[in-house]
Amino acid sequence: MKRKLIRIMYVVTPVMLVLLLALNVFTIFKVKALEESAGGEETEDVAQENDVTVGGEYVIKATTQISDAYKSGNASNLSDKDKETLGMAKSVLDEIITDGMSDYEKELAVYKWMTANIGFDSGSMTAIPEDESKPVDNPNGVLKNHEAVCVGYATTFRLFMQMLGIDCMVVHDSHLSHSWDLVKLDGQWYHTDIYSDAGSGEGNFSHFNLNDETMMSSQEWNTDFFPAADGYEYNYAYVNRTQCKDIYTIPEQVRAAINEQQGVVSFDFGDEISVDIYNIADTIMNQIENAVVFGGDYGIGLSWSWLDADGDNIFCVYISYEKSEDPDVAPGVADETQQKIDDAVNKAFGDMGSGDSSGHSDNTYSHNTIVGGACGVTRMA
Repeated sequence: MKRKLIRIMYVVTPVMLVLLLALNVFTIFKVKALEESAGGEETEDVAQENDVTVGGEYVIKATTQISDAYKSGNASNLSDKDKETLGMAKSVLDEIITDGMSDYEKELAVYKWMTANIGFDSGSMTAIPEDESKPVDNPNGVLKNHEAVCVGYATTFRLFMQMLGIDCMVVHDSHLSHSWDLVKLDGQWYHTDIYSDAGSGEGNFSHFNLNDETMMSSQEWNTDFFPAADGYEYNYAYVNRTQCKDIYTIPEQVRAAINEQQGVVSFDFGDEISVDIYNIADTIMNQIENAVVFGGDYGIGLSWSWLDADGDNIFCVYISYEKSEDPDVAPGVADETQQKIDDAVNKAFGDMGSGDSSGHSDNTYSHNTIVGGACGVTRMA
C-alpha cells in the first residue's frame, strides 16, 4: 500500500506543478491585458512633443503648418479645416496684439484672452466636456466652441505663440495625464499652464511663466527631453512686485487687491530674510483666509508661495474669483431646513472661524464662515 501511494505521488506531483505553472502564466498575461486595456494605447512617457496621447484620449498634434501659413501669408496648401483655424486665430490676434508690443506683452495678451474666453469642465486636469461631440483638444475646436481640456489649451496657446514668432513647446507630464506649455523669452524658457489658471476672469497668473523649481512642486516631466526653464525675469509676480518694508501691511494690500479684482499681489523682501519672516507671512495669510466669509457675488480663492529670484525673496499671493449665484442654499432645501443645517454646523465647528490661528476662541462663529486650506475656494464679505 505504501509503495502504491508513493507511485501515485510520483505521478500527481509533476502534474500539479505543471498546472500551477500554467495558472501563473495565465494570471500574468491576464493582468498585463487588464493594464493595457485600462491605460490606453500609451502607458509610459515618451521623449517627444507631438503625437502623444494624454489622458488616454487627447492627442497633442503639431500645428506648424498653420503658423507657417500665417507668417508667409500663403494659406493655399492648408486644408479647409486648417484655413478655418487660421482665420479664427488671426481674428483673435488682430483684436489683442498691437504694434510695438514686446514678446512678453504679446504672450500676456494671449494668456489674458484665453483665460477670459476659453471655458473648461472643472472635473479634472483632463476634463471631459459637457458635450462630447465638440472637439476640445485642438485649436480648431477650442477657438470655435470656446471649450478646452488641457491639451486644447496647450496646443492653442502654442499656435498663437508660433504665429507671433515666439518659440513654444507643449509639455506632457510623466504620467501622461496633463499638458502645458514652455515659452521662450529673451533666450530663457518659462512654464505657462493656462488650463490651471482658467476660470477666474483673466487668470490669477499663478501658473504664468514659472521656472522649473516652482513647476516641479506640482508636476513631473521628462527634463532630459524638454529644455530647462530657469528664468524669473518674466514671471508675472516678479514683474509686478512691490518692495515690502513692513510685513504687517500685507493684509491691507491683499484686501485692496481683492477690492480691485487683481489676480496677484507680490512683495519683495530683498536678499536677506529671517525664518521669522516666513512664519509671520504664512500666519498672516492663514488668518486672512480664516477671515474671508460668504457674501457678495464672487468666491475668493487664495494661495501663496515664495519665489527665489536670484537671491531676492518674493512673497506671491494669488487670488482667484469664482462667480456664484447663491452658494448658501442647496437646491430643494427650504429656508427653515437650511437654518437648522447652519445651526448644527455652527454649533459643532463654531470655534474654528474666529480668525485665531490656534483654532480656539470664545467668540461666536460668524454665519457661513469657511476655514480652508491655502488653495481652497472661500468667500469674501
